[in-house]
Amino acid sequence: MAQYFLHLRDHVDEVLDPDGLDFEDMDALRSAVVACARDVICGDLRNGLIDLRYRIDAENAQGQIVYSLPFSAAFSIIPEHPPANDL
Repeated sequence: MAQYFLHLRDHVDEVLDPDGLDFEDMDALRSAVVACARDVICGDLRNGLIDLRYRIDAENAQGQIVYSLPFSAAFSIIPEHPPANDL
């Protein structure tokens, strides 16, 4: 198991994870980062806002970013209407 820190950042602000979490492998880390991003987005959505400027950076114990997920990559959007077909 390795320890990783999940930091919430945009181009100006950051909320640093002081404790970190242990993950068995990179797949487990990636899954946790996606779940964390979705949780933050859901909290914001309850207030009528989705702020796509943010990302979650997963850093190892040496401070190296090993995985980064922009919020825009944490979900898919299904359009209200299918696009018009250019026939």
